[in-house]
Amino acid sequence: MKKTLLIITVLAGIGLSSCSKPGCTDIDATNYSAKAKTNDGSCTYTEKLVIWQSAATALLEQADGITGVQIYINGQLSGSFLSTNYFTAEPTCSQTGNFSTTIDMGKNTSEYITLEFKDQNGVLIDSYLYLMIAGTCNTYEIFY
Repeated sequence: MKKTLLIITVLAGIGLSSCSKPGCTDIDATNYSAKAKTNDGSCTYTEKLVIWQSAATALLEQADGITGVQIYINGQLSGSFLSTNYFTAEPTCSQTGNFSTTIDMGKNTSEYITLEFKDQNGVLIDSYLYLMIAGTCNTYEIFY
């Protein structure tokens, strides 16, 4: 009888613990776990940011002697592209745009980042406080 009671107790304990598997339950997170049953606060997020410019912006830049655009994210130089490069419509996140990068948002589902665009001489072309949102296509069009 004691052996049967012990087995029932062990099985009940296993059954109850399997119902509360902790982990990340947010499908938009980079560490999402389909096996997790309860969110333990461990979710982390990274999102793609696609930066682009239109033909009109490219032509205005070129008319002012701008040959290249430098991209600063949160004050750090992140890349550049030639001012002759442009898109005729907003690119999707599966495209690269003029420039694309992945932003590490940590445990935040949204995060503001500072975007600055400078010409080849370091003169500011455009700046913006951009809200990155987890699980969405994040694109920004440069205006000049």
